[in-house]
Amino acid sequence: MKLIHTSPAAITEINSFGRFGEFLFFSADEYVMTAGEHVTYSIEIGDDEVIEAGLLFYHGDAEKLDNLVKAVMDLTGCDEDTAEELISQREDVHSIDCNIEPEDLADTSWEIQRITGEAAAVLGYRGVEMEDEQGTAYLINMKGREAELEVA
Repeated sequence: MKLIHTSPAAITEINSFGRFGEFLFFSADEYVMTAGEHVTYSIEIGDDEVIEAGLLFYHGDAEKLDNLVKAVMDLTGCDEDTAEELISQREDVHSIDCNIEPEDLADTSWEIQRITGEAAAVLGYRGVEMEDEQGTAYLINMKGREAELEVA
């Protein structure tokens, strides 16, 4: 499948220092989340390299996600079942009773999205399909794959 990513600047290196670490968000269609100029990239990725977020805990190796579940429990103060729902993107921190200050909810939500990407990687996938405010989005691990980004 062909996926699109927009960036406020040219991408020369993927590192783990950004909001989503070594992952970039893509979609099937171009959408711009930055003001001003931007660069549009595309990649080709196989359907079998991506897992739907809602299927993470139905995978045969789901027990490998225990450390990520614990990390979300520590981050939010929620129980194990809720942490799995958050990672699976079936729940959102904005709609659960948790120990997060209102001004920290957005950052926490983004951190959980990053953890969802990590969960996919732990299970052997390159990325994860989820829903966000723009519709279907794909969080794809791009570490060491900068050459795959084609300017669209």
